[in-house]
Amino acid sequence: MNTFGKVITLVISLLIPIILLYMYSNQVSVNVVRQTVEEGNRNRLAFFMSQMEMMIDQLTKYSVTASRDYSIKEYLDGRNTSKPLVQLQRQMRIVDMLNMQIATSAWNNQIILYLLDSKEIISTDYSVQYDENYLRNPELKKWSHRSALTYGMYQTFFSRIKESDIPNLYIEIRFTDDNIKNMLNLLKQGDKREPFLYQSGMEPILNYTADRTLVGRVVEQLDRQELQHSGSITVSLNKQKYIVNYIRSESLGWYLVDIVPLESIFAPIITSRNLFYTSIGLLTAMSLLVTLLLYRNVQRPIQLLIRGVQRIKDGQYSARLKQQPNNEFDFLFISFNEMAEKIQELIEKVYKETLRSREATLKQLQSQINPHFLYNCLFYIKNMANLGDKEAVVAMSLNLGEYYRYTTRLESTMTKLKEEVKLIENYLMIQTLRLQRLHYEIDIPEEMQTLEIPRLLIQPLVENAVIHGVENSLQFGVIQVKGERVNGINKIIVDDNGVGISADKLEELQRRVAEPLEEETGCGLWNIHQRLIHLYEGTSGLYFSQSPLNGFRVELIWEDKTALSKEE
Repeated sequence: MNTFGKVITLVISLLIPIILLYMYSNQVSVNVVRQTVEEGNRNRLAFFMSQMEMMIDQLTKYSVTASRDYSIKEYLDGRNTSKPLVQLQRQMRIVDMLNMQIATSAWNNQIILYLLDSKEIISTDYSVQYDENYLRNPELKKWSHRSALTYGMYQTFFSRIKESDIPNLYIEIRFTDDNIKNMLNLLKQGDKREPFLYQSGMEPILNYTADRTLVGRVVEQLDRQELQHSGSITVSLNKQKYIVNYIRSESLGWYLVDIVPLESIFAPIITSRNLFYTSIGLLTAMSLLVTLLLYRNVQRPIQLLIRGVQRIKDGQYSARLKQQPNNEFDFLFISFNEMAEKIQELIEKVYKETLRSREATLKQLQSQINPHFLYNCLFYIKNMANLGDKEAVVAMSLNLGEYYRYTTRLESTMTKLKEEVKLIENYLMIQTLRLQRLHYEIDIPEEMQTLEIPRLLIQPLVENAVIHGVENSLQFGVIQVKGERVNGINKIIVDDNGVGISADKLEELQRRVAEPLEEETGCGLWNIHQRLIHLYEGTSGLYFSQSPLNGFRVELIWEDKTALSKEE
């Protein structure tokens, strides 16, 4: 791991524990606040429910008190003995008594007396009608919620019918929904909560400013729950979470429900959390900025230096560091470039001296006429002349003249491939005429004929195949020369069917042409291989293997698409 990676790891190692610790602390705070709020909401609902139960119990006691009033007993006893006017006065006293009972209650309510034997109704609500089937309904013995025509309009209310201590006397207590709605408004008190009264299968009783859509969604959730006497659930609506607390009324059998949005509860915690995350984000951004500056001013120059050293190690002595970091690394970059330049100058000096020495040796070899080769050719001409074979004499003379005219020409070291091919044809024709047991084939594609290559690059390979391959073999000699060109990579392949060499000697020969020149190293193949790898890049050079003709194969490869230099 480099310095930049270590700094990044250190920054992350510092930030992650802080974030995890805050997340844990924040979660603990949320849980504590939530439990506190839920407990407070439950206590508030319980207090509200106790007040509502107290009011309902007070109404129930009012009905009992009214049924035991002396004026009712007096009215019942005088139905058959008293005059109608007296009975009317007594009935009016009962109504006044009921009005007084109603006036002393904080809730808007009605008390209705039913006399079953005479089918009479005594009430402050004159719109009530006698219905015996209604009175006999057992469901009305407990509090029920319904609507009826009261004071000329329909109202929704809770009602309950009780049997009095007096025979044939039923008492009905009613109170409207407005009483509960007013209490729900007091419970809400402008907060972001929605209290309402709920009973499965019934229309909920809402406060006057209720959010009916929200209540409706919560009612759908409650319908799918099995509610206990009291408790709380959390519901998600419109991507927001709500705490729903509920408690059951023992008198009415309905549930008092309170909806509280979590956002309003956790607003301070959320604000604190957002501030923390914003601070962490800013710290992270600053850390990234610092690491980027570190990367740009330290890590990047170090990488460039390492890359430059690696290129020098790989033999690319022309490598230079061009970017300027504009800091303390400027001195190192300048020193590296000066060092690389001196190394390149020394290597080029040594290389050029070596090439000049080998070039001088090569030119000396080119300028010398091989006596044995020349004598053999002249004796061949003499013998053919004695035999009167003029065509053989002419052919040998022409090929020998062309051959020595090309090899002794020293004005340029570069030539076109087609001229090298012509030299090979002259040489092989001479050897064919002289040996009389040699067959050669030359197949060079037309697109390769115009390529420029160093002079006398292929002829030594062909000469090596004739002298060390064909002449040492007793069988009819075959030499094949062919060219290939694929994706800018050029290849000349020379095959013979001579005696060949073993795999170990092939490996040793391949190694020796790639090593620096030694006293015992041969001049020809080493010189060709070194000229190729210094003139061209990539896989350029000589490669040796067994020939498909059971002899020796040498492949001359060069890449002409990115030549580094040309010999002078």
